[in-house]
Amino acid sequence: MVQNLAQTLASEIADGRRPPGSALPSTRALAAQVGCAPGTVARAYGELRQAGLIAARDRARARVADGGSPRARWWLAGGPRVRLAGSDDPALDALVRAAGETVEVVSGPRGSVHGLEAMARGQADAAVLHLLHAESGRYNDPYVRHLLPGEAVVLVHLWQREVGLVVPRGNPLGVRGVTDLVGCRVAWRARGSGSRLLLERLWAEAGVEAAPERGQPVDSHLAVAAAVAAGAADAGLAVRAVARTCDLDFVGVTVEPFELAVREEAVDNAAGLIARLHDRAFAAQVAALGGYDLTRTSAQRSAT
Repeated sequence: MVQNLAQTLASEIADGRRPPGSALPSTRALAAQVGCAPGTVARAYGELRQAGLIAARDRARARVADGGSPRARWWLAGGPRVRLAGSDDPALDALVRAAGETVEVVSGPRGSVHGLEAMARGQADAAVLHLLHAESGRYNDPYVRHLLPGEAVVLVHLWQREVGLVVPRGNPLGVRGVTDLVGCRVAWRARGSGSRLLLERLWAEAGVEAAPERGQPVDSHLAVAAAVAAGAADAGLAVRAVARTCDLDFVGVTVEPFELAVREEAVDNAAGLIARLHDRAFAAQVAALGGYDLTRTSAQRSAT
């Protein structure tokens, strides 16, 4: 009876009949309604609370948690793990840690294109990406359609993030934009990463010839900042958060959407990960990193 009641309530949360923040009946009221003992309701509430579907403070009535709907879908599906590949980002690392066992990070090189290729090979269910299509001016959709032709893919907005040039404290070389990188030792991300593609595009638009052989190869945004902080590179393109972490200066270049591409049939598998986007503790952690905007977090659309 406990499991049946918990599943019934979870179904009502999953389909929106019990929206986030709505109060659940008291244990006695619900017990009278469904014809069971109050202890049965209390145990069902306990299961839902443990799964993160509902929350209660002190003796207040239980309420549906923020993000309860996607978390309920994940719980009803048996709590499967989603296989995740793709881009690198400090806030993403925090999200994956918060999601815990609901996500499995696929081994291999990090980068937006690599993530979509892992999906195409069947090694990943979802990929995180931030790829600007030069011809259309659109982010992500054209690459999804090119690398996953004919597949139904959902794009989930994670956040907007500030991207720019990370330089030493005081900016001794007076870097103000990508054209000032000529002759500098640049911390280069690997091919297939969105940051590498963005820097190459910005240089091409400015008529600057890229010279990666003069720079320092790195495998993450944090490694870009570490290379600059150690004096191995004069500058590198990365998110604002890593400049702040390493006490470096930052020259803003653009703000870009950071999105999760997930196969339509795997959306429920990813619900455990997506639900963490609504956790207040996670939002506070991202705000502390700096350079992120969570205004549209969790908005979804079909890749077109």
